[in-house]
Amino acid sequence: MPGGIKPEQNCSIAAVNIGNIPSTSVGRICERIVANELECHGFVVRDLNLEGLAANVDVLAVKDGKIWQIQVKGARFDTNYENGWWFQYGYCKHEHITNPKEPVFNRVVGSFRADVVVLVCVKAPNCYQCIVLPVEKAEEAAQINLNYAYRTKKRDGSGKKPGVIWMAFYVPKTSDEKKRQMEKEVSLLDAYRGKWDFDKTVLPSSLSSTQS
Repeated sequence: MPGGIKPEQNCSIAAVNIGNIPSTSVGRICERIVANELECHGFVVRDLNLEGLAANVDVLAVKDGKIWQIQVKGARFDTNYENGWWFQYGYCKHEHITNPKEPVFNRVVGSFRADVVVLVCVKAPNCYQCIVLPVEKAEEAAQINLNYAYRTKKRDGSGKKPGVIWMAFYVPKTSDEKKRQMEKEVSLLDAYRGKWDFDKTVLPSSLSSTQS
């Protein structure tokens, strides 16, 4: 189902009843979903993980002689979250909490640097949601999340421990400031739901010039 589905939609009719997707398979399934979507939208895809893990990037997408480097962040549909749909940016480290300038993406120095980040939540191979973000927007959203989820103190005044940086498309009852930040994050991500035409707006990778 190219483009995925909106979180509030019910895809149980379309989804094959395959039971729970094993946690060990989520990453690879999400990467294949992204590869399929890219190919449906006219890209030629190269899976870097088949050749050994490349830091910062999972997939190369090629179109009209230009290359985009893609990082995929996958999550499994989980009814412990509102409506079951949730998305994760990765794991934060202690330095992410203490230093607002510490990046979530492209942390490893090297030739491979993501141009686009795709957040995927999968319920079944034909029932999923994708958010396709320029890496700068993904970083902005992750930093918003860190500000309200990890850089605030607990009620007893102690600091929070590192963990998964995640969001869902709902805003619970909370303080006005936290609500404002969560709504900003939701609005940012919502604009990039199923936005596979990033080749029109995101500059291609520097690898493109080396291939010409």
